Amino acid sequence: MLLEAGRLVKTAVDRHRHEERLLTSMEPEEGVDAAEQVVESAERTLDVVLTGGSDQGTARLVALLGRAVARGVDVRLLGRVGLVEERYLLKALDKYASGVDVRLVEAPLHDMVLADGSVSVVWSGSGKRSREAVVVRAPAVLRNLRTLFMVSWGGSAALADHRRLSSRTRSAMARRILQALSSGRTDEAAAREIGMSVRTYRRNVAEITRELGANSRFQAGARAVELGLLFYAELTDEGDQRPA
Repeated sequence: MLLEAGRLVKTAVDRHRHEERLLTSMEPEEGVDAAEQVVESAERTLDVVLTGGSDQGTARLVALLGRAVARGVDVRLLGRVGLVEERYLLKALDKYASGVDVRLVEAPLHDMVLADGSVSVVWSGSGKRSREAVVVRAPAVLRNLRTLFMVSWGGSAALADHRRLSSRTRSAMARRILQALSSGRTDEAAAREIGMSVRTYRRNVAEITRELGANSRFQAGARAVELGLLFYAELTDEGDQRPA
């Protein structure tokens, strides 16, 4: 859902380039500095989207989020499901921002920092060359950004739930099994497609179902969808198929 944020901001910038007070475009690096200022200015709420990163800028931003929590700001951090694999970011969160409410969602995202619903920094585009940072103060755009964030937040799952899963349940093989369960394939067909015996397939299904805290295969599939595991599998498979 928050992929719409990039299109929303781009459209707003195209319409209001002359209104520098409401929408200000800048280079991505400048946007990092602006985002830090926005975080430090927050008095009540901070809605943040992070798509990843293993640099000092990310660590600084995470540390500022932890300080915001310490001064009483309600901080919500939303990330993509794949962040559970990024050790650098997880360590930064544990060290500097343990009080931040962190959730993961399956949808594509754009980085964003929104403070008190009154000012935001949004990065549109993808890739270092095409990314553009925009400081937003236009009330209508801010309201839409807040709505997009809350919708995505409502469909997310806690980072803690993801971190309780073993590497086995997050593995490519487990995701293939979950996909087979969601498709309604018979055990025989799924095992043959994956390349294991029916007995081994059923044992894996039982172990994954138990780890997801489900009482049935249906519940396991529903829990996998809630955690974004199936969506993450689709993205991984698509990435593997791209030409080198």
